[in-house]
Amino acid sequence: MMHRLLPGARRVMTRDEALALGNKLLGLLDEESVGVTIEHSARAITKVSSQSTTTDDGDRVRITFKSQFGSGIPVEITTNQLNDATLRHVIDRTHAMMPHKLSSSEWEPVDYSDLTPFTYNARDVTPVALWHESTAQAMETARGEAVPAMLERVHSAGLTGAATVGLMTRSILHLYRQGLTAFAEETDAEVTMTARIPDGKASGWNGEANRDWSKLTPTTVADRAIDFAKRSKGMVALEPGRRVAILGPAAVGQLVQAMAFAFDWLLTNSQDSPGTPFTFVTHKSTGRHTRFGMRVFDPRIMMVSDPADPMGGFSPFFESWGIEWDVLGFPTPAATWIDRGVLKQFATRVPEALDRNVPTCDQPHSVHLFPAPGTPTATVEEMIANCAEGVYVNRFSSVKVLDHPTGMMSGVTRDGCFLVKDGKISKPIKNLRFTDSPFYGLNKLEMIGTPERVAFGYQSSREQSDWRHWPALPVIVPPMMIQDFNFSALADAV
Repeated sequence: MMHRLLPGARRVMTRDEALALGNKLLGLLDEESVGVTIEHSARAITKVSSQSTTTDDGDRVRITFKSQFGSGIPVEITTNQLNDATLRHVIDRTHAMMPHKLSSSEWEPVDYSDLTPFTYNARDVTPVALWHESTAQAMETARGEAVPAMLERVHSAGLTGAATVGLMTRSILHLYRQGLTAFAEETDAEVTMTARIPDGKASGWNGEANRDWSKLTPTTVADRAIDFAKRSKGMVALEPGRRVAILGPAAVGQLVQAMAFAFDWLLTNSQDSPGTPFTFVTHKSTGRHTRFGMRVFDPRIMMVSDPADPMGGFSPFFESWGIEWDVLGFPTPAATWIDRGVLKQFATRVPEALDRNVPTCDQPHSVHLFPAPGTPTATVEEMIANCAEGVYVNRFSSVKVLDHPTGMMSGVTRDGCFLVKDGKISKPIKNLRFTDSPFYGLNKLEMIGTPERVAFGYQSSREQSDWRHWPALPVIVPPMMIQDFNFSALADAV
């Protein structure tokens, strides 16, 4: 195979290697209006508990051909071999499937000449710095160094636990015969720890994520998880109800990640959609409207997505291919979704952008939510000190959207939930289910802290619909203290 598997090696194709392969593949196809995407991903993931060790390493190349210069159903082929025989097989399979797609009356040729001012070409894709050599080099060494150190801390504290260390390198190229090219490369890493007291009745969790492995502190992650577990001993039941909630960054991140759907223009504005929290109807005869330009959150809140964000960032072009008009590699600019609480932007695909004369923009899967300039910030400790009575939540699990028009969600507190009383942590409490809308919660803000990137934890490929979903795109959020958060029921969870 083309890549190298030696310690400290790059692990995935460079731009020149991917470009050479892409030109070779397109040269073997007869169709003129075909593009190819080459995505090369490698990952090294280890999860170790007191009882077992599992790994979910991987190295694969995903090749996608798309007909008619961006539209049409793609032909996707996945391989881990790039020799001539395999490539010949790839092309044979593509030829067998592509003619039907090119000749079908369902997919008419698309004229992209009127994409101006959003002309798709290489200079529109601004390069981003998502590659960190420290992460690439650590893929061979991190598990042997970080995992034992984390478990040693847990065992020394008299607890049991599970540590997960994951690292990823990835490169992706979009190439059309017309010479239109987009390329990006990235690294990412995540460390998480769950610690439990010996009887299994209390647990603690902590995690860190960063594209630069050298910025992660695995032993600190372990120490925080241990602290949450120890402080959670002797949990007592608390009556459900609406209470002040102090949400740690991990809890806020899980809510914000689930909010992305609301920024979709079609979901919000289409008569065929149930709508989103940013939809409103003034009268049946006047139809549907959006809250664009209105204040939808507390004025202290800013929410942006930027491919060049130094705390996260993401590939500066569309990567989705399941929708007819999505153009592989089409530039995704920086977006300001919320400016001092005001809704400023929706996610728009190519035809919507042309109709509305706005830049095309993908949904806010990667988000940086932060206090507006001049806003006083507070630490979690300061929030607790200013709380007469409330609930501190370390993180949530199983967060699901129950109702799109209101953004109502449900989930369960996990791995650190405490009653706050008279400015202090009073006692650990049993986990609670919440049923509330963060779109309401972000209008009941009391205090806000300093943002940090949150870790979401690892799921094996068997638990995911798509291998590429780990790690999650960066979500950078602050801790928050909000009023009247609805804890709706006790939850049977540790």
